[in-house]
Amino acid sequence: MERADGWFMCRVGFVETVRAVGVVAGEQAMRAVKNEWPAFGIIEVDQSLVEDAATLGIKRGLGSLDSLHLAAALVLPRNDLVFATWDRRLHTAAGTEGLQRVPASPG
Repeated sequence: MERADGWFMCRVGFVETVRAVGVVAGEQAMRAVKNEWPAFGIIEVDQSLVEDAATLGIKRGLGSLDSLHLAAALVLPRNDLVFATWDRRLHTAAGTEGLQRVPASPG
């Protein structure tokens, strides 16, 4: 992330990220994530995005939130775009959609 010109996340990523950090690292770390949130470009959830996400979910075998994250990434310009996920199914789907991914393998 240090080398990136910008960071982007689907609006629903706020809930997932703050919750995950809060569960794992506690209230102070959760506050730090909330403070960093304005550094992210936000892809808003609108009708077009949810329609694309629904199609991707069925086509790629993804859950609802993963479908939203992938659909959000696909609205961004592809040059130099790197999609970060450690979820195996989402990682595979992003690759199938032609996205460069980190890590190279989800582990």
